[in-house]
Amino acid sequence: MKILRWLDKYFEEVIVLSLLAIMVIIMGIQVFMRYAVNYSLSWPEELTRYMFIWFVFIGMSYAVKYDIHIRINILETFVPKIEKTLRVIQDIFFFVFCCYMLPYAFKAVKMLIKTNQHSPAMQIPMYAVYVALLIGLILTIFRLVQKYVIILKDAKKVNHTTEVNKQ
Repeated sequence: MKILRWLDKYFEEVIVLSLLAIMVIIMGIQVFMRYAVNYSLSWPEELTRYMFIWFVFIGMSYAVKYDIHIRINILETFVPKIEKTLRVIQDIFFFVFCCYMLPYAFKAVKMLIKTNQHSPAMQIPMYAVYVALLIGLILTIFRLVQKYVIILKDAKKVNHTTEVNKQ
């Protein structure tokens, strides 16, 4: 149970921060090699590109977890009373979009495993890159559901407390 709580709290953070730190180190080495040693390595750009893809899709889940994902808020700015309703509607659309994309992501990963495609410079299996989309969508769906389960639990607690106080 302790491990699950830790994963719930830190899973995305650990992955995103690790990827970002490793990308900075790799690109720092590439810049050093290119300008100080006058020799360019062939693999850093490819590796950091694939790490960035993982960063984005895991970061999508992280953003949902903390409710900091990109949203259109022009209506919220002009009509603040409907902010909560619009947030729910936006989350529903995002949830539907993620659910819609899930079979396509699965199909893409399955096809890449079947065709056994590899990246040009490092010979990384391409399904290892595309599985980031699949995992990111699954995590995002999980975080969206988790968000509303928590909201409903908190609402039940508030209603229960209100009823107890009335008696």
